[in-house]
Amino acid sequence: MTIDLSGQQKLLTVRLDGELDHCSAAAVRESVEEELRKTGAVNVAFDFSAVTFMDSSGIGLILGRYKTVRGLGGRIILFGMSREIERIMRMSGIDRIAEIY
Repeated sequence: MTIDLSGQQKLLTVRLDGELDHCSAAAVRESVEEELRKTGAVNVAFDFSAVTFMDSSGIGLILGRYKTVRGLGGRIILFGMSREIERIMRMSGIDRIAEIY
């Protein structure tokens, strides 16, 4: 899993590449939390366009970041998902707490 973080005007964009599973989700979580502290961003956009696999750890990752940004008055944005990953997000109810594009 490759993680690319970029912040701009209260928005942190997280570009993920590879498999989002138990091992990689922990690294993404730590990186995102650290970058939120450093940049002062309140919104997080996850780019899933290069994610080839995601298990329930990805759902947990999104839920945890939602709790963090909600406390800051921000929101979660998800985009670039394959049909399979979008289906998983919608089945789990993530679409009720995050904006999906």
